[in-house]
Amino acid sequence: MAILYSGGMWTVALVFGVSCGYVWALNGPRMAYKALLLLSILVVAAALLLPETHMFRVRIVEGLHWWKWALAIAIPVFGYGMLVRWIKTKADARHDS
Repeated sequence: MAILYSGGMWTVALVFGVSCGYVWALNGPRMAYKALLLLSILVVAAALLLPETHMFRVRIVEGLHWWKWALAIAIPVFGYGMLVRWIKTKADARHDS
């Protein structure tokens, strides 16, 4: 259990990925992917309820800190891409008629 505790977000992501692989290999329903994602989110949320000195909670918080910065960079980039795509579709619609 110590290995699972020390993994943090990487452990949750690895277990999620392996579980999705099993669902895919066994031709499981699409709902199973959503259930696994929800379960992973609940595990992360439950880990934040652990005592502050617990190793799993510490690793989850470190992982969330990394994701905060990744999202801070990705959101403006994807937002700009969506804006450019929307402008392109509007321009193409005007030229088609």
